[in-house]
Formats: sequence, C-alpha cells, structure tokens
Amino acid sequence: MKVSRECIYCLARQAVEIAEEATSNVIMQEDIIKRSLKELGEMNFNETAPEIAFRMHQHAKNITGINDPYMKLKEGYNEIAKDIYDRIIEEKWLDNAEDPFDMACRLAIAGNIIDFSVGLKLEYSDIVKSVDDSIKHDIFGTGTAALREAVEKSNNIMYIADNSGEIIFDKFLLERLPVSKVIYVVKGGPIVNDATMQDAISTGIIDLVKVIDNGHSAQGTILKDCSNTFNREFSRADLIISKGQANFETLSDIKGKNIFYLLRAKCSSVASSIGCNPMDYVLTNLL
Repeated sequence: MKVSRECIYCLARQAVEIAEEATSNVIMQEDIIKRSLKELGEMNFNETAPEIAFRMHQHAKNITGINDPYMKLKEGYNEIAKDIYDRIIEEKWLDNAEDPFDMACRLAIAGNIIDFSVGLKLEYSDIVKSVDDSIKHDIFGTGTAALREAVEKSNNIMYIADNSGEIIFDKFLLERLPVSKVIYVVKGGPIVNDATMQDAISTGIIDLVKVIDNGHSAQGTILKDCSNTFNREFSRADLIISKGQANFETLSDIKGKNIFYLLRAKCSSVASSIGCNPMDYVLTNLL
C-alpha cells in the first residue's frame, strides 16, 4: 500500500510527537521536526508510510542519542495488557466460548488498539472497551473460519507481531495454533511501541513459540531491508498471519503469499484500501 495524501497529515503529526517524546530540549525538538518535515517534502509517493516514518525516527535517534524513547511507555502498556489478559483468563472467556478459536482471533485483533503511531491517547478504559467490543463486533473480511482452515492446511506458519502490549493478546491465538509449526516475528530494534525481542521475553511469548526478529527497526515489514534469515523464513512460510496496520501497509502489495491480516482499521487510508469502515475489526486475506 503506497503512501496516500491522507498519510501526510498523520506523518506531520508524528513528526511533532516524535520530537516531544524523544527529548524535552526545545532546540532538539525543533531540529527533529524540521528534519522530519524535510523528509515529507522529499517523499516518494511510491514508498509506504512506514518507510518515510522510519527515516523520521532515525533523525530523532541521531539527534538525541536515545535509541528507544518510547521504552517507558511500552513497559506501561505491557503491564496494562497483562492485567487485562489475567482478567480474561480468570473469567475463563476462552473456556466458556462457543468457538475458542474465533474468540482468540477477536482478542488478538482487539489488542491492535494499542498503537502509538496513529496518535491514540489511550486510557486503560479504551483497551478494555476494545476487548469487550470484540466479542460482539462483526469482523470485516474473510472471517475466522477461513483462517482456521488455512492453519489446518499449513506446514510453516509465520506470525508477524505488531506492538508491545498487543503481543500479550497474541498469546490467546498462538496457544490455538500448532506451535511447532509457528515462527513469531518481532522487530530487530525499537521504533515507537513496536514489539522487540525484549517484549517477547518479558511477556513470555518466547516460552510459547520460536521467536526471531526481522533484522530491521522500521514499522511494518519492509522486505528489502529485513535480514536474510527473516526473508528465508518468510519465503518458506505457506501461511503468514500479519498483525496491525503497518504490516498491512508494507505487505499488502506482495503477490503469491497467503497472508491473513488481523487489525483494527484506525485510519481512513487503511480502511479505504481494505474496503471497511474506520475502526472496524478486520481479519482478511487478499488472495
């Protein structure tokens, strides 16, 4: 999915947010904003939004010397997600569900609300609402039955993670997959609140399934910039479960791969590309 005119508003907003999150030094903030807006002025409309945003984040890191300015925020949202996860386990949502696989998919999608890059100022109640609404909300796309059938036919499954906090909700779905056939993918380095290997370790994902990183620290999955190890596993996979908007933006033009996208459609550009309404719960396959 190439960058659209609507994306420019979001990227400009991110330039300010990146600066404010990276440093309290006003001079540095102004420098980060100016360099980020320069990137927008020179942008290539054949690129994806995550490719442009990556360069903006690199400016902030280079100017401040801080590699992970969102670290404390990520830790906080991991704790919030864990608290909600424990509540779901305690109340036996999956045990009592008529279709536990469908429920697990819904919870994995609900967790995608935890996304700093779209400018959502999330409260605890926002995440709880996304989780509670997932039970009764219609899912746009091919539906959970199609994903279940694809899982049953697959030998090598790649599950591409999105954000910290959100990955705790991925556990519900991972536990209902043939874990010996699954490789779970996190980022090769920090960017915004995207999940890294440290998040996989701290949330226990690494104890559940094999985890690798993609060798790159951009949002989404930019194949040309990812490691040889990741690209080899990507080629081997006969089913890819892709979480979140940025992964949709960077993978949706890939042909010949069986990719299921699970996300909340949090912006008009992504919703328009998918054909759904903004904030819909989406589980779709573009084949």
